[in-house]
Amino acid sequence: MSEQPIARTRFGLVRGFTHNGIEKFFGLPYCLPPTGSRRFEPPAPLTAWEGVLEATHHSPMCPQGPSDLEAVMGELHRPYGEDSLTLTINTPSTEGHYPVAVWFHGGANISGAGNLDWYDGEELARRGNLVVVGVNFRLAALGFLYHPAVNTENLSILDQIEALRWIQENIVAFGGDPKRVTVFGQSAGGNAIVHMMGLKETEGLFQAAILESPSIGRANHTRADAMRIAECHFKHLGLDPKDPELKAKIQAKGVDEILKATDECFAEMGREFGGMLFKPVKEEWRTPEATAKAAAQEAVRRGLHVVIGTTADEMHAFVQPKNEAEEKAIRTGQFERYDHPDDLFARLMAQGHGKIWKYHFEWKAPKSKFDSCHTIELPFVFGTLAAWEGSPMLAGATTEEMQKLTDTMMTYWCRFFNTGDFDASLWPAFDEKEAMHKIFDNGENGCRPVTFAKPE
Repeated sequence: MSEQPIARTRFGLVRGFTHNGIEKFFGLPYCLPPTGSRRFEPPAPLTAWEGVLEATHHSPMCPQGPSDLEAVMGELHRPYGEDSLTLTINTPSTEGHYPVAVWFHGGANISGAGNLDWYDGEELARRGNLVVVGVNFRLAALGFLYHPAVNTENLSILDQIEALRWIQENIVAFGGDPKRVTVFGQSAGGNAIVHMMGLKETEGLFQAAILESPSIGRANHTRADAMRIAECHFKHLGLDPKDPELKAKIQAKGVDEILKATDECFAEMGREFGGMLFKPVKEEWRTPEATAKAAAQEAVRRGLHVVIGTTADEMHAFVQPKNEAEEKAIRTGQFERYDHPDDLFARLMAQGHGKIWKYHFEWKAPKSKFDSCHTIELPFVFGTLAAWEGSPMLAGATTEEMQKLTDTMMTYWCRFFNTGDFDASLWPAFDEKEAMHKIFDNGENGCRPVTFAKPE
């Protein structure tokens, strides 16, 4: 194994580095930077380069403001910039033929990055003997602004599809098998996978999926709502939606100006849209039920194998109840945003005789007020406990206890990445009658039926 591995992509040579026996490539572009006249345009295919591209340092994150979950997860520490549509690859060897796991991060479509230390794929690559890819994609207004004067595409989704196409064409150079690709994502990243699953143009780009707490209940925007949000954004940028030069003028705005206008839009309209101003526009999938049905039908048709699950206290990441009435309201919100639509997706797949497994994550840290909250499974999936040190949602848990749960979850996730299946005696496939779930509680981690009902 070379200390400085070199991979030959379709566009040229790239040089990475080796760390603890895993070959790593940072900041790999999968399309041209969406800067200047390419801002608010679909991803433009890469062009070839001369010589060897150094892939030893992370690209910036996509432009974003602070995450609304910093109080739960911890702070993000990475510069941002528009030249950030890149991949991070960890592989046991560029000479292999390993299964591929592609990560789509969460962050309500306004924050996060695939190249954060939280999501470093080194330990997954080592334990699972697989290639792990993290994806950066456009966020917030830069990824979801929709208006006939500027853009009528779901740019962030197109970025993610372009990344998957790049993987199909180039992952062999990094030791990956393009016919064994599993996509996995959490929250908005899981939502993106659900959306892509329903699109005909993604057929063949992946064979399996793990959906961690996808908020399918947020559904998609109608064109009318998306245009109202865009015009609010224009207003806070001092732009006129009827100006024939609008697109050129917004392309000339600085990134920080756009982020400031985004904050002002949230202040004005955020409550109306439940804090989710930016999401794909899809008239026919405007409801959670339509979104779940489209994705499930297509997953069954393609023969995709899917894992989906939620945490016991998703909404405690966003709000902690002060009394019984507040807790009931929070539970109702969780049912509508996560539990019901995610369960509906699984039931629709099972009705179509699709291969689907469900889990329920119930472990919580002893000194955390956030309980089994949204995002809490991520340190254990990636085996990156050191990167999560000091995370409030893990308060009071011992290293020994967290390592035990890490070993459990990584074993199951790596099994699925490699085989697309589980030992039925340890984790049976989901069916409507039994409603069996794998329980992650750091105790027996057994299986039991879990059903969801709206609080009365």
